Amino acid sequence: MFENTAPREQPYTVRLEGNNLSIRDLMEVRFTFLRLLEQRIGAPTRVVKCYRAWASQLESGSDALTDAQITLARAWRDAWDHASEMAGPLLSNPHTTAFQFELFR
Repeated sequence: MFENTAPREQPYTVRLEGNNLSIRDLMEVRFTFLRLLEQRIGAPTRVVKCYRAWASQLESGSDALTDAQITLARAWRDAWDHASEMAGPLLSNPHTTAFQFELFR
């Protein structure tokens, strides 16, 4: 009868870094960015896999990754670019604010 309205627990968050951030930026735009990221990549477990593959690629280069990891890293970059392109203009100060992805641990 009742829907579960509790927020799903995710192993990550997206933060905003910048000056003069509005409540709308911190709530709506940040949520929109995260939703866009997940729409492109999929479930939270896949988001984490893609992010880790991308981080490994940055650290070690593509030569150290498998083809599957390179595909995951590319999916991360494509999703991040898309979410930035769509949600960035919604920010109060888009030129001075950056989205930051953070894994919980």
